[in-house]
Order: sequence, then structure tokens, then C-alpha cells
Amino acid sequence: MGYSTVLYLSAITGIDSSQYEAAAIDGASKWQQVLYVTIPHLKTMICILFIMNVGKIFNADFGLFYNVPMQNGALFPVTQVIDTYVYRALMVTGDISKSAAAGLLQNVLGFICIVTANGIVKKIDADSSMF
Repeated sequence: MGYSTVLYLSAITGIDSSQYEAAAIDGASKWQQVLYVTIPHLKTMICILFIMNVGKIFNADFGLFYNVPMQNGALFPVTQVIDTYVYRALMVTGDISKSAAAGLLQNVLGFICIVTANGIVKKIDADSSMF
């Protein structure tokens, strides 16, 4: 959220102030300036950040989910995410194929989500899609 805010803020500061002045002269309220000046200029940034953030759906905070329960206690069953499963499958069982398969599944599903999100963006605005 924090890095996206910086990107949105930099895109907003890049909008020419004469467009806001022209909208104010035409009688647009602040809300109308947001709707008709700011959001159309942010449309490409919104689409790109949407596609990139959809790809992070299957990622978890490994440090939090591994270090907090430390393989014991009541938190262990509910903090087992794909990232910690891949690590534990490799370290506990030593089975490289099982951990590689889980990691590959996570990445393939993330790729499918990115391609789907890009297809949705392409149908809305073809110029804003990534590929």
C-alpha cells in the first residue's frame, strides 16, 4: 500500500495544473475535478498496479508465518502457507521434488492470475495493458 501511494502521488503531481484551472473556470467542483481530470490521468497507473498486485496474491510474508509459530503451538496449523510449506517440505523431509512442485504450482497460479488480470485490463483499455 505504501509504495503504491508514492506512485499514485507522483502520477498526480505530474498532471498539468492548467487542466485543473480550466475545469475550475468551467465551474467544476473539486469532486468533478477528481472525476474528470485526475482519474482519467491515473487510469494507466491504476491498471498497471492492478496487474502487478494481482500477481502477489499467492505470496505470503514468509518471515511472519515462519518465525511466529516456530513449528509448535496452536498457531502452526493456521499459519501454514505455501511459502512455509515449500521451506518445511525441503528442510524436514528433504524431498526436493515435493517442495519444487509446490513452488511451481504457486508460480503457475500467479502467472495465470496476471494473464487474466491483463486480459481484463485489455478489454477495458487496450493502451493500459502490459502485454
